[in-house]
Amino acid sequence: MKKTLIIFLSLVLMLTFAACGEKNGGKSTPESPPPAESGNAPSGKAGADENRYYGIGEAAEANGLSITIDGAEPFDYTGMLSRPKDGFEYVKVWFTFTNVSGEPIDSPNKKDIYIIYEEGPTGDDSDMTSEENSQVMSDVADRNKRYMEDIELAPGEFTGGWMVYQRQTDKSEVTMHYYSGFVNVAPDLRFRFAVE
Repeated sequence: MKKTLIIFLSLVLMLTFAACGEKNGGKSTPESPPPAESGNAPSGKAGADENRYYGIGEAAEANGLSITIDGAEPFDYTGMLSRPKDGFEYVKVWFTFTNVSGEPIDSPNKKDIYIIYEEGPTGDDSDMTSEENSQVMSDVADRNKRYMEDIELAPGEFTGGWMVYQRQTDKSEVTMHYYSGFVNVAPDLRFRFAVE
């Protein structure tokens, strides 16, 4: 009797695993294609607007804030306190932040926008860094155009400037993420562009 009960329970357990193991009735789910590479144009939608990559000159909106990357250029500044890591170079990225909400909001913190070296589903899963030493460069010609964070913006008001990041020299495109809150979630906005 014990053998029959064990065989019966084993059979029920195997059938349960077999039934739960197939998702979507045994149909395979198509994988979403990786974002297409392009110059300064956006890399396209990957199905939903939240997965869209914005290019240089494109306004992207999240939480009442419009962010535009106006340009990016290599930045070989010898007055930096530190040199870029091996395989990296500095890049100066120009931003414009516009309040598109109906109430005053603060412009983003410099640590809200990251350059991504290896992308993951959340910031915690990505290899990334935020702006690098922009405030220690007192002798650059355009020092007054540096981005100053946490400026209160009235509805329709904007601010902008540049920040310096380290980018990988072996990659033709730069990927950046904007997080309005925490980095352990998916980014609010994604940008991808070439540095010329």
